Amino acid sequence: MVKKNISGPVRRVCADIVGDDAVDLEILEVSLGIQRIAKSKSDRDGLLIKSALLALGRAVEDYRAESGVKHPEYEAFVEWLNTDGKPQDAVKADSVTAVGHFLDNHAIEAV
Repeated sequence: MVKKNISGPVRRVCADIVGDDAVDLEILEVSLGIQRIAKSKSDRDGLLIKSALLALGRAVEDYRAESGVKHPEYEAFVEWLNTDGKPQDAVKADSVTAVGHFLDNHAIEAV
């Protein structure tokens, strides 16, 4: 990454990503073309973190707009992310519909 004159706080972020998460991360880097524009591993990591923080910021704003909660709790926010931004009742309804559809289709085969 290009050295910049930084006149504010600096925060170093370090994480070991392993297993399927590491594979998913590589796929994201390739699909975004990060490896083509970054000159080093630290450049790739910096670009990835920058884009991840932008996406996280948008997700938090979406959560705030939907829930009305200005300062969301981590657990509630992650649960919301895991439901693709749907309220829990809608996710449960989708699951019930999917199970009902599965049973409808397979009940005919069993008879």
